[in-house]
Amino acid sequence: MCLCLSVSGEGGEGQIAKIQAFAMQVFDDVNKKCEKLPYIPKAAESAGVKPGVIVLGAAGVLSLLLVAIIGFNAIVNMICFFWPAYLALKAMQEKEEGYDKQWLTYFMIFGFFHVLESFYPSLLTEHTFYTLIKLFVLFWCFLPQSKGAQKVYTLGIEKVLAMTGSAADSKKNE
Repeated sequence: MCLCLSVSGEGGEGQIAKIQAFAMQVFDDVNKKCEKLPYIPKAAESAGVKPGVIVLGAAGVLSLLLVAIIGFNAIVNMICFFWPAYLALKAMQEKEEGYDKQWLTYFMIFGFFHVLESFYPSLLTEHTFYTLIKLFVLFWCFLPQSKGAQKVYTLGIEKVLAMTGSAADSKKNE
């Protein structure tokens, strides 16, 4: 089966070729590792497919079961907590400039979503795309390419603090 995408602009076909080459490399790596497992090659031979197909198919089914059992929101919460927590700890150890604003603001936004969900639980059931929007917002906030949490701080929180006088109070205490 081939997945064909239409990408407008220059270099779109090259990007698709890179993605396909990467996917094939991953599939080949999985095949090599699966050939060493005790029962997978026999099952693959009797099914008439490569061992990687069996393993990746099983991983896909398990992933769907995981989503069905614990829910998409729980998976989004785990991803959007543990990975940023790791990045925040790493930034603290390396003493990166601006990490405090980035990660404090990110976890304030993350906490805001949780408070919102506790006061309005129907967000998770009645609003179809809420969890997906939450995922995109949180990814935008923590990805180093966008540094969205710093932008939220600069465009929103900093201005609110300036209006309330809290920014001046915090500078006096320093």
